[in-house]
Amino acid sequence: MKENWTYKKLDEVCNINYGTRVVQKKDKGSTYYVYGGGGATFMVDTYNREDCFIVSRFAMSQKCTRFVKGKFFLNDSGLSVSPKIKGLTQPFLDKVLLANNDTIYSYGKGMAQRNLDIPSFKKLIIPIPPLATQSRIVSELDLLQSIIDKQKAQLKELDNLAQAVFYDMFGVFDVPKFTLLELCNSKNDIKCGPFGTQLSKDEYKKNGIAVWGIPQINSHFTLSPSDFVTEEKASYLKDFSVIAGDIVMSRKGNVGQCCVFPESFASGIIHSDVLRLRLNSQKANSTFMMFQLHLSEDVKHQIQLVSSGAIMPGINVTKLKNIKVVVPPLSLQQSFAAKIESIEKQKAAISKSIEETQKLFDYTMDKYFG
Repeated sequence: MKENWTYKKLDEVCNINYGTRVVQKKDKGSTYYVYGGGGATFMVDTYNREDCFIVSRFAMSQKCTRFVKGKFFLNDSGLSVSPKIKGLTQPFLDKVLLANNDTIYSYGKGMAQRNLDIPSFKKLIIPIPPLATQSRIVSELDLLQSIIDKQKAQLKELDNLAQAVFYDMFGVFDVPKFTLLELCNSKNDIKCGPFGTQLSKDEYKKNGIAVWGIPQINSHFTLSPSDFVTEEKASYLKDFSVIAGDIVMSRKGNVGQCCVFPESFASGIIHSDVLRLRLNSQKANSTFMMFQLHLSEDVKHQIQLVSSGAIMPGINVTKLKNIKVVVPPLSLQQSFAAKIESIEKQKAAISKSIEETQKLFDYTMDKYFG
């Protein structure tokens, strides 16, 4: 226990109130967001909370707590928490509850979905240091968070710059079109991941040769794989390999989302929900092609037209092979890729800085609330 700090049950020092039953669709407006346990949904023209911390009541996720700035409408799937004593400030309370997110999540009960055990939540013990100390801690954490936010904004600006470079170089380009298959050495260079009898879930291991799936693509390969196979199995599945320079694409759900497999990664195997494009490097540059797949309205329209599925859109190998793309001179594609490489180096440096600042933020949170 820290000197001059007191420790109280949450309901002793805070007002814990239910939100209001969700408004009807006919009440939709355009002024205030409706928040629940899962975050913001639609908007209405009335509010019932302002600058308030909320906690999910139903179907709790790992991110079951959040602070909402400004005026908003809280529905009955959330609880609002605010100080009821003068010795506790809202900004400090927000930090305490954010620091206790994992503890609050552990109060969830139920097999099908986790619902908050409110009596346990009310008994959460929170620290209450002197007001001057609360103010200092909040300022320290807010400063670190503002640095992280600015760094993330820089990353977004660099992403926008990369798109601007693509549109500037290739926005209006009258060149012949080719199918993706024509840009490969072999028809097997465009491949879907292994299915059922080729690779079953019970063959997955905790380590070995990585199986790369949609989560890794969506994270631009910042998320590590969770499934692996033995070297023997990977050799058997060599036709489904992924190597540096390959384009890997989601074939389900967010169809067309793709990334270039990094040079620094060891080769692996693609998941059954993933498509691989291995281009002839003398015809097309992978980085340029990835950007065209993401940004060309014509290409996106083609993918949308051939994506089938009543519940979830999907695309198969045959349809992907026939997608037509523009192919500017290779030297121009490579020039674009060099510009993107420079931008990516800047992003990597900023990402490293974010990681270090986040570690300092986490350490500071643990120092005060751990």
